[in-house]
Amino acid sequence: MDALAIDLMRLFALALDLTETYFDSSVDRSISRLRVRNYPAPEVAPEPGQLRASATATMAAFTILKTEDRPGGLQVLGKDGQWLDVPHRPGCFVVNIGDMLARWTNDRWVSTLHRVVNPPPERANESRRQSVVFFQNPNYDATVSCLPSCADAANPPKYPPTTSGGHLREKFLSTQQAIAYAD
Repeated sequence: MDALAIDLMRLFALALDLTETYFDSSVDRSISRLRVRNYPAPEVAPEPGQLRASATATMAAFTILKTEDRPGGLQVLGKDGQWLDVPHRPGCFVVNIGDMLARWTNDRWVSTLHRVVNPPPERANESRRQSVVFFQNPNYDATVSCLPSCADAANPPKYPPTTSGGHLREKFLSTQQAIAYAD
C-alpha cells in the first residue's frame, strides 16, 4: 500500500504541475495506517435516515479503499450537493482525497465527504460488508504548506504551514472538542 501511495503521490505531483518526485521526501517514512471496517448485516431495520457510517472526510492526505460488492455501501457528496453511490469495480480501489491534500492544494482539490448507507430492507441479510482502508499520512515532520502551483496573487494561501503530525493533531483535537461539546 505504501508503494501504491507513493505512485499516487507522484501522479498527484504531475497533475499539480510539480516535478514527479516532489512529494518523495515527504512520504519515505510515512505514518500511514491500515484499518478494516466491518459492517455486519443489520439484525433489525434501521431507523429512517439512519446510516451505517455518518458523513465524514478523512484527516489524512488521502485514503485507498478496497470494498466488497454488497448491497448498501459507500456514497460521496457530489459538487451539486447530491449523494452519489460509489460502484464496486472488481480489482479496483477507491481513492478519496483527504483534508491534508486539500490543505496542500489550497482547496484546489477538496476533501471527499463520504458516508456508508444501509442496504435496501429486502437485501439486508446479504449485506455484511468489509472494507480495507489505507490512510495515507506523510512523514510526521513533513511540511504541509500551500503548493507553489496552487496559489497566486488572486488566490493566496488559506492555511498557515504546518507538519503532517501537526495537521493530524489539530484535526484530532478539534474532533475531540466537538464530541465533548456535544456531550
